[in-house]
Amino acid sequence: MDFLTGGQEIGLNAVLETREWRQNYQESLEMQFPNEIIIGVKLNIPGPIKTSTYLKKMFLDGWKELLEQLQTARHELFFLRLFLDKQTGPEGMLVVTGKINQVKQLTILFESNFLFGRLFDADVMSQNDNEYQLSRTQLGFESRKCLVCERNAKLCAKEQRHTLDEIYQAIQKLVDEDRQKNDSTEKNENLAETAVTALLYEVVTNPKPGLVDPASNGAHKDMDVYTFIESAQSLRAYFYLAQEIGFEFAGNSLPEMFNKLRRAGTEAELEMFHATNGVNTHKGAIFSLGIFVCATAYLKKNKMYTQATLVATIKAMLINLLKDDFKEIYKKPKNKLSAGELQFLKYKTLGIRGEAIAGYPAVFGLALPFLKNTRGSINNRLLDTLMYIAGHASDSNLIKRAQNVTILDEMKSWSASFFEMGGSQTAAGIQFLNELDKVFKSRNLSLGGSADLLILTTFVGRIEGII
Repeated sequence: MDFLTGGQEIGLNAVLETREWRQNYQESLEMQFPNEIIIGVKLNIPGPIKTSTYLKKMFLDGWKELLEQLQTARHELFFLRLFLDKQTGPEGMLVVTGKINQVKQLTILFESNFLFGRLFDADVMSQNDNEYQLSRTQLGFESRKCLVCERNAKLCAKEQRHTLDEIYQAIQKLVDEDRQKNDSTEKNENLAETAVTALLYEVVTNPKPGLVDPASNGAHKDMDVYTFIESAQSLRAYFYLAQEIGFEFAGNSLPEMFNKLRRAGTEAELEMFHATNGVNTHKGAIFSLGIFVCATAYLKKNKMYTQATLVATIKAMLINLLKDDFKEIYKKPKNKLSAGELQFLKYKTLGIRGEAIAGYPAVFGLALPFLKNTRGSINNRLLDTLMYIAGHASDSNLIKRAQNVTILDEMKSWSASFFEMGGSQTAAGIQFLNELDKVFKSRNLSLGGSADLLILTTFVGRIEGII
């Protein structure tokens, strides 16, 4: 069956080890969140192959659907963790607020109504609740139905009424139905992977003044290149969700599509911080690159993708951004303001929000045309593009670290000097960057904003075959 393509057979020991790991993990969450509800989500795939590329996609589709249902029902999310690469199959753990019987009802409805729901097992538990062991029938639902014959699934399994091949055929039928409904999805499946590639390309490009790369931590004492790699990998599921939100959106209000994406982005931040032990590596990329993935998927699905329509779509998605984000800014205590909000009050600069609502002119008007005309290795081309961005765009991270907007004039001068020396393809240019890295370290400066713009430029450049 093609839904198993790429999967590998595993033995009983691996299944038993994962079962023990799962139980221990869930018990640790119960101890950590004694008053909340724990949800463990996994796939029930019979036979010796438990995971494959398609099964991971199936799981992520269901994961997104379940999260949306929990949010609609106003169950606040405390914790989220995905385990996509386990050989026993993808899994996820959630911690939410609410009554356990209400959460159980919601997960049962998910298992009953989602196309692949009967292949999912959403285990709901809490350390302190009298309704811990309530069954489906006690909650007023029918017993889980068999995939093959629609009778009681437990009885079919107990009596072994169906062969493995019959069960596989029933699953494949669902897979074929899903593909017919989304016959263009696979054309967009590379967008999420392209996003992860863009993150990885940025971190390995070197030498970058003040930034993390394989040779230097720059002005960042709490992170290194491995921190960024772990962070990028943790965001893969989020970019698939961003892509799916764009692909599936059928409404007329693009701000509504952005609001869905932003809720997913909040969860992605939890994943990132878990992967990095609390270090902020890609918060800016979660916001901006998520927008690019979502908007691109939306346009490709509707066969309208061009750079111009991408800019227009982003602007339409974010038309309410400033009103929504800054409406309470003057009421907040200073210690509750974000770096962007502080800069807005101090310098009247809009930072990444201003760049975003304008349709990212630094990407489409500056960086992409420049990247298209660069030559040399990928490292040369991206390094030159980074320095070009840094010399022409307003880097809010650089302003924050310098605590003075005049740093932008210095950066413009440094960028000009770099290109006067011939850029990254000359020994003088590379030496200049190494020396500039020392300056940035001594002054605690970093080009974090420019790095985020380079990531976006790389994403679009990969889609359009520029790089």
